[in-house]
Amino acid sequence: MASGETKYNPSTEKRSKWWTRCAGNLLWAAIQTLCATLRVRTCRENPSDTLGDETPCIVALWHNRTLIPCYIYRKLRIKRPMCVLTSASKDGALLETVANRYGISAIRGSSGRRGATAFIEMRKYLRNGGNLCITPDGPKGPCYRSHQGVIKLASMTGVPISPVCIDYSSYWRINRTWDRFAIPVPFSKVVMYWKSPLHVPPDLTPEQIDEYCRRLDLLLSAGAPDFAPLTTTPSCNVSKEKQSQKQSSPH
Repeated sequence: MASGETKYNPSTEKRSKWWTRCAGNLLWAAIQTLCATLRVRTCRENPSDTLGDETPCIVALWHNRTLIPCYIYRKLRIKRPMCVLTSASKDGALLETVANRYGISAIRGSSGRRGATAFIEMRKYLRNGGNLCITPDGPKGPCYRSHQGVIKLASMTGVPISPVCIDYSSYWRINRTWDRFAIPVPFSKVVMYWKSPLHVPPDLTPEQIDEYCRRLDLLLSAGAPDFAPLTTTPSCNVSKEKQSQKQSSPH
């Protein structure tokens, strides 16, 4: 299916009030202002990889890296439409407003609320040819530990997972959140690194699902904060000065 033919509009839980939309628009404006100062670089582990553009994918990134991916995705001008999974809570309604401002739709649900419905909607969206973004450790953690849902979804649909690592040269942390949410400091460097896809076979046993969760955890374990900064690769010329920058970064 061509990207222009993907017209599926996933239903959401109707909790977006006027004040939620206003708050979401203010948050979007703040993100726009911050991102305009950042020096952003995007690259792929395999430069010839067309995943996400010519073929659909499930984009996986950690929950505490979700501040700027919508902005970057819009900048990349990827033709294939994108949808994000957000929780069915008021926070999810806020994030849905932000995503919509970037031309990205949202599916609402989590393991504790609307989970089964959201899973069906995600499966239908992927089969209609769209890209889907998931935080495998969200919405409540544990941090940096993939849940089984993303592996089951990839296994059932045959759509590969595209692990995305995001590296900040300097950042702040919100220590009160479960994931210690990371915010890049204005005018800092940001690298968005698309790793080679993880293909998940069908009909997995529970033990195999757990093994693929561990594989995804390992693929996403790169980039500050919390992991070693991305090193220089043929497809992503990231300076080794990141090591010294990470040491001086505020935590």
